[in-house]
Amino acid sequence: MFIKRVTQFILVAAIVFSSLASTGAASAAPARWGCGSSYTIQWGDTLGKIAGRCGTTIAALQLANPSIGSGNWIFAGEILVLPGAYFDNGNGYSTYVVAAGDTLKSIAIRYGTSMAALANLNGIYNYNLIYQGQRLQVPSAGSSYNPPPSGPVSGGAGTYVMQWGDTMRKVADRYGISLSSLLALNRQIPNPNFVYAGQVIYVPGGSSTYTVRVGDTLKIIAARYGTTLDYLLALNPQIWNPNVIYVGQVIRVQ
Repeated sequence: MFIKRVTQFILVAAIVFSSLASTGAASAAPARWGCGSSYTIQWGDTLGKIAGRCGTTIAALQLANPSIGSGNWIFAGEILVLPGAYFDNGNGYSTYVVAAGDTLKSIAIRYGTSMAALANLNGIYNYNLIYQGQRLQVPSAGSSYNPPPSGPVSGGAGTYVMQWGDTMRKVADRYGISLSSLLALNRQIPNPNFVYAGQVIYVPGGSSTYTVRVGDTLKIIAARYGTTLDYLLALNPQIWNPNVIYVGQVIRVQ
């Protein structure tokens, strides 16, 4: 009888130990929740919790949801857009939110366009630099994006590089024209409320200028405008050394 009870005790102990071991393994590697392309905020949520739950980062959530702001204010019931989301803008273009692992090339292939077209449409000058959570304009199904021609459009238009804080209305006021007239010169812009610092737009005037930014070289600027280094040097005789330009310098590009 004693031996039988000892045997039963050993069996029960083995079962309990096995159960505890399995529970410990499960809690050590919890399954990640699937969140899809959007998430509805619950009471007690924080951006950190949501980022961990949905397999993204706080920075990506902030990029994807500009309304969050630097204070990270979120509210129960609010719907957050997540990386990988896609929604049609109803004007021939859609918005895609960059997800982990995306490249400009993979996005271009996915939406039947080119890297150059996407870069032009979204004011991107470094094809290798996009961010998870970044909102990109892409062609909607059945549409295609044609970037503006490399030279000035008819009517003697020049170009202007958007600066931080610029809006299409501010630029229109600066050039003394109406917003509708400026938009007529820039039909490549699907949404006048969605422009970027560094984006090149058309403005009234026969010549075009560019303000040198950090990281620019004459060769990079020439490639950006579809021209050559020699052409830029011919337009800018004041530049005696093509390797010496400075941030804030205004040069002619057309």
